[in-house]
Amino acid sequence: MLSAEALLQVWELGQRRHVADRSLQLLAYALPGRDRDALGGVDLSRRDWHLLQLRRQWFGSALAGCADCPACGERMEIELDAEAIAGECPAEAPAFVSRSGRRFRLPTVGDLVAVAGIDGNSATHRLFERCSLDDPPHDDLPAIFDEVDAGLASLADERGIFVNLSCTRCDAPSRHALNPAEYLWSEISTAATALLEEVHRLAWAYGWSERDILAMSPARRHTYLNRIEA
Repeated sequence: MLSAEALLQVWELGQRRHVADRSLQLLAYALPGRDRDALGGVDLSRRDWHLLQLRRQWFGSALAGCADCPACGERMEIELDAEAIAGECPAEAPAFVSRSGRRFRLPTVGDLVAVAGIDGNSATHRLFERCSLDDPPHDDLPAIFDEVDAGLASLADERGIFVNLSCTRCDAPSRHALNPAEYLWSEISTAATALLEEVHRLAWAYGWSERDILAMSPARRHTYLNRIEA
């Protein structure tokens, strides 16, 4: 489990980062000892698998969330087991080969970081150039862009994490993608915000330092908080 102090450190480092760089930061916790280049070379399906394992270490296996039925709009509650849906770590992704014989790989964490500051179509085209396995870069990308886009999207879809649901109101089936990087960061942010609120209230009531409050077990902090409310 993640300690209170470590939770706030992770949150503080990540809150001002771009979402792509933040996922690289989280991956570094999941794969300690690897340098930035090695982490940047991990494709997104393997990143998601490692982040699910990190989530289990920090918060446990039980996942909870909500999704809207696309047919009737009903809000559906979801309960999942991270261990059950993760399975084995995905193998390296095969390349997509266009009809013209051009080869492309799926984007990696490093690719998303590299295009994070670029807007719109420029980012998309730059991403495709980075994912080309042919050297030197080819000039016919605009002509095959749609084909490559569809091919890589299909390949990524095969390797993604999806949850199949049946609406509790209208019985309509639906398929929902799970993004472990977004899910994990949302949990970190929510937990850190709640912890800081506890620190604020205890410091105001008792005059204790943040360090002293964070060193307490959750049970002790909650016991003191209950006394404030009594």
